[in-house]
Amino acid sequence: MKNKILKITLLSLMIFIMIFGGITSAYAYDKIHVVSKGESLYLIAKWYGSDVNSLKEVNGKWSDLIYPGEKLVVPVNVNTAYYNYLADRYLIAKMIYAEARGESLEGQVAVGAVILNRVKSNIFPDTVAGVIYQSDAFESITNGEFFNHEPDLTAFKAADLALAGWDPTGGALYFFNPATSTSWWIWTRTVTNVIGNHWFAI
Repeated sequence: MKNKILKITLLSLMIFIMIFGGITSAYAYDKIHVVSKGESLYLIAKWYGSDVNSLKEVNGKWSDLIYPGEKLVVPVNVNTAYYNYLADRYLIAKMIYAEARGESLEGQVAVGAVILNRVKSNIFPDTVAGVIYQSDAFESITNGEFFNHEPDLTAFKAADLALAGWDPTGGALYFFNPATSTSWWIWTRTVTNVIGNHWFAI
């Protein structure tokens, strides 16, 4: 009887290692996602290039039920070009939320477009991360607002539209709120469009 229990225990342990060891070799558990209203495990898995079963296994879930505010560990496959795309998408959505939440969808897309226009420009870093984390480039990085919130569904949608090529700014490299801006230099730039509370300029 004891030998039977021992065999069952060892078999269960081997299966556990095979399942979770396999996931660990393919994914990096380095992403924490805070669930927003309207999200599902399917959508979250799709955003990060993961899959629903891996999400459920890593988070010890037996059902698809999630709730707003819940923190999920997301296994992200780091061995694909898609991971790099998702990482850029996440950073753009996070910056959009930090700088433009409350603005219209067009206004949020415009902030994403500015980030991508900077990546293409030869006077800014040539990666999304480089542009976003460039010293003194964005107020929300300087004051910490960028790090205090996770993007919502609208921010992700705006990031997708910007990455798909929509640029409502007319090629802008800068944006600012004239009601709160304290930089005299930004007023020397040529305004290309005004969307909501933000002015966009080159």
